[in-house]
Amino acid sequence: MTAPLVLDAQIHVWKASTPARPWPADAIEPQRPEPLEVPEVRAEMARAGVCGALLLGPTWEGSRNDYVLGSAAADPSRFGAICRWATGDPAQAERLADWRGIAGMRAIRMSLNRGDVAGTLAAARGSGFFAAAERYGVPLSVYAPGRHDLYRDLAREYPGLRIAVDHAAVETSDRPLAEAVAPLARLAAYANIAVKASALPCFLDLGAEGPPYPSITEAVYRLVEAFGADRVFFGSDLSRLPVPYGDLVDVFVHHLPELDGDERALVCGRALAAWLRWTEPLERLDATGTGVQARRG
Repeated sequence: MTAPLVLDAQIHVWKASTPARPWPADAIEPQRPEPLEVPEVRAEMARAGVCGALLLGPTWEGSRNDYVLGSAAADPSRFGAICRWATGDPAQAERLADWRGIAGMRAIRMSLNRGDVAGTLAAARGSGFFAAAERYGVPLSVYAPGRHDLYRDLAREYPGLRIAVDHAAVETSDRPLAEAVAPLARLAAYANIAVKASALPCFLDLGAEGPPYPSITEAVYRLVEAFGADRVFFGSDLSRLPVPYGDLVDVFVHHLPELDGDERALVCGRALAAWLRWTEPLERLDATGTGVQARRG
């Protein structure tokens, strides 16, 4: 069968630390010893039948955007960039007025899973960052696992600000996945919140469950029931994915039988493209007149 357009909502890419391009001195350990660079990502996507992906520089590389922006600008129908930003700097908040002129940029990432989260939020409010992102239409991609009230408060305070909940706000595999995503349902009332169903295999007991990973199917059903298919986005977090990429894609393409064709197409990629106003992958698909060939695992 012909698969829907598949867009991956998050893949970290980075380069090795070198004297010309050093990592921060206090960098955390990377998710794997060798860098994940764009040529490898392209090959993985081709094998799995993925048409496009959002690229994000990891925290251990520092607040760098050069590699992801360069890759997205060079191939905007295949890659978009989620950027790091100095959210506590008023001057950088004002720079958002011109963000659409930054080739390849699709969103800004806030990592709120460690460190002084309250301080980071206070600084972003004080600098005018959230207000500017709302005013200028900059989508945010926020990872704040377990902090459901944080998402609620931001959605209420900035109702025009588009906020994607990264990795379904989950961080560990200490409880069943469907149970872990259930608290998100109370955020569905806020139309400016969407959920990235990304990195989900990282939160499974893989010793007890193999492909096609029915726990992922159940979790996606719960999210779609709450948010609608237009606010749930497939994603992998490929650099730390503990299962074959193609197996995860196969779950979304072939193992969501309770979703109709339109819903499946939205979750697999069209909803993400609409949320970000990322038209290039759709234009490429329309120009060729063909989808990608589905892979059955």
